[in-house]
Amino acid sequence: MTINFFRHLKKQQFMFAVSMSFLLAFAFTVGTPVEGQAGKWPTKPVRLIVPFSAGGLVDTFARGLQPYLSKELGVHVIVEDMPGAGTRIANAYVYEQKPDGYTILVANSAELTVGEIVHKVDYKTEDFTYIDTFLMEQPAIVVKADSPYNTLKDLIEAAKKKKIIFGHIGTAGFYHLQTLLIEEATGVKFTKVPYKGGAPIGSNIQGGHIHAGIVGFGFGVKQQKVGNLKTIGVCGQTRHKFYPDIPCVKDIAPSFKGGPYVMGLLAPPGLADEIRDTLEKAYQNAIKNKDFDKWAKKSAMYVTSIGHENYKKKMIQFKKDYMIYKDKLRALMK
Repeated sequence: MTINFFRHLKKQQFMFAVSMSFLLAFAFTVGTPVEGQAGKWPTKPVRLIVPFSAGGLVDTFARGLQPYLSKELGVHVIVEDMPGAGTRIANAYVYEQKPDGYTILVANSAELTVGEIVHKVDYKTEDFTYIDTFLMEQPAIVVKADSPYNTLKDLIEAAKKKKIIFGHIGTAGFYHLQTLLIEEATGVKFTKVPYKGGAPIGSNIQGGHIHAGIVGFGFGVKQQKVGNLKTIGVCGQTRHKFYPDIPCVKDIAPSFKGGPYVMGLLAPPGLADEIRDTLEKAYQNAIKNKDFDKWAKKSAMYVTSIGHENYKKKMIQFKKDYMIYKDKLRALMK
């Protein structure tokens, strides 16, 4: 009788143990997200690919954002500069990466759209996964801090009388186009020199190799604050909201048709909505950080977040707007 009782007890314990094993296995399978789902993502470092050289506006922004985005995501964020070909090298590289959220393009979206319109590329502007914007600015026209040209009008008048060497970022890209539109509206002709980013333009202006150049607004103002450069104009239809003393090209050339650029974060096509939303939320929280906001304003970066849907709509419209310059830009490649 006693032996049978213990045999029955052991059998019950065994069946209970087996049942619990199945229940635990089921709970683990259901409760633990697989790789790629937002619940588990990210599990490794996220790379921010900058399509310009170190020290320029986009690189500066990415490195300023880096620690705050890392804090929000809970993993390391690595900034990698990949300049060249008017941003097309970096654009194509990110476009072709696995859509797992670990490779993000810190894009100058104007260069992205213009590059697609003018060149044979393996990507389409509308196919990227849009995360959010960080800047919507007018490019700045800069000269050396001790330059005799104190205003945009001074520079234009000088260009009518003598050779002015003018640096721009990329060939047949957004900044090159803005330079052409300045020439068209003012009737001058610069001796134009392409560069891989704003930083080398600034260095060459300081070194006396070129007279002026067109760069990102934040970079231009920052260099002015430290006494390296002087920002004498902006490429826009209106003056800058926070720097109304700096004239815009439209002030001296009413027919000027140039305008602002949009910069933002893009991922490869096909990124899961859950991961995109996680990135968007982490980014938006990062730029709300008081320390980041203080740094951004000190760097003359007035960060603007419009969300992934509005960002994509704006870029599709930009692409349509810039199509009218297709022939003009393609002619520059001959």
